[in-house]
Amino acid sequence: MNKKKEYVLPLVSQFEKEAKPLDVMMSDNTSIRVYTTKAPADRRNGYTLFVISGWGTVIPSWDELLIDAVKDFDVVYFESREKGSSSFTRKSDLGMHRMALDIKDTITNLELDESKLVLFGSCIGATTIVYGMVEEMYNPYMPVLMAPPGRFEVPPVLRQLIPFLPTFISPVLKPIIRFWINKFKTEDKKQAAKYIRAMEEADAKRWKRLGLRLAYKRYWKTFPRVKNHVLLIAAERDKMHDAEDTKRVSKMIKNSTYLDLETNRNTHSGVMVDTIREYLPKFEGKN
Repeated sequence: MNKKKEYVLPLVSQFEKEAKPLDVMMSDNTSIRVYTTKAPADRRNGYTLFVISGWGTVIPSWDELLIDAVKDFDVVYFESREKGSSSFTRKSDLGMHRMALDIKDTITNLELDESKLVLFGSCIGATTIVYGMVEEMYNPYMPVLMAPPGRFEVPPVLRQLIPFLPTFISPVLKPIIRFWINKFKTEDKKQAAKYIRAMEEADAKRWKRLGLRLAYKRYWKTFPRVKNHVLLIAAERDKMHDAEDTKRVSKMIKNSTYLDLETNRNTHSGVMVDTIREYLPKFEGKN
């Protein structure tokens, strides 16, 4: 008997319904979308949680974390320029330096107090935070880095093909990427659904332009230059983000604390927020 094909449906974000969307102008005239919320006055802890997600990641991936965080944090959810909400032109600068500048410009434009700022980044978003700190673009109270890679993660075959593939064949590549996600890079169907929605919403031309600036560079030499005390988060059962790389980073950053939250689900939920709450007082006077 043939089994009925099972389709993974995209997730819908509660945070998107509750937050205020803002299109913030960067110093190169690119518009970047951020979503902001204010904590209730009677529960506000005085800190802003600034979330920089991974490559192409959509808000539903972080919905549980964000909904928990708004209870006592002011929240800024930042959509980096590879996402469809940004508006850059052919003349716009791209690459890691520009992406770190986008974080700096957003902090400046929103008039955020860095002494009360928790910069939380996932995957390439975490590496971007590191780059900006090393270049002295910002100095957050508490940097939280979840699985910062030393190299941009793409399917092995595609890394070699990116410069040569025309963007119009992206529909042909999607089944390959979908298989890679389901087979090798996710713990369960819920995690797969997050990545598949990101892929379906991707702008192929936009991803190729930025991918060409990131896919062939290594950032391992950047980590030893970090002076800030950082909280490093790994999920040792997460197939997408190799915990061994995070352990390697922890040895490179002198002032770092390494924590294993075990699963991707934990790092994207209230468990992660509770961990940040627990470590807030431990960062007093360290950065």
